[in-house]
Amino acid sequence: MGRGPFLTKSFLALAASSLVLIGYSVPVSANSSAAPIAASVDLAQYRGKVVYLDFWASWCAPCKLSFRFMNSLRSFYGPNDLVIVTVNMDHDRRAAEEFLRETNSTLAVAYDPQGRLAARYKVSAMPTSVLIGRDGRVRYVHRGYFDTKAAEYQQHVNALVSEHS
Repeated sequence: MGRGPFLTKSFLALAASSLVLIGYSVPVSANSSAAPIAASVDLAQYRGKVVYLDFWASWCAPCKLSFRFMNSLRSFYGPNDLVIVTVNMDHDRRAAEEFLRETNSTLAVAYDPQGRLAARYKVSAMPTSVLIGRDGRVRYVHRGYFDTKAAEYQQHVNALVSEHS
């Protein structure tokens, strides 16, 4: 639908097999042999960059606010330091696509309607953002989105972007 890059099923399977604990490494694979959901995005290309992995659903009101925040992050940092990947949890993909149209988002999207990836990342609130450092380790997890905490979220991203591997 022209909504930006999509992640491969191989990434979803790989990420789903990882533990998501702060300080633990997130595996990155160059394996793109699995059939892609749409277009292919290989996370190995983001090695050395900060990854902002965001789980969301179309029915989640705070998710709309978080998309505004993520779009501003992407505008501020650009693609050289920060990569934002969103994971949609909707069972109805049309609802997700409508949400993306409403938020004018062109962020990368993976679809996880069965919640397998979300379960591995221990997602307990919508949205949940997992910040992965340049070193491939989970460094911060934000459960929920609150405009009153935007400065704190920004500080976490700043800290990770400022680190050099």
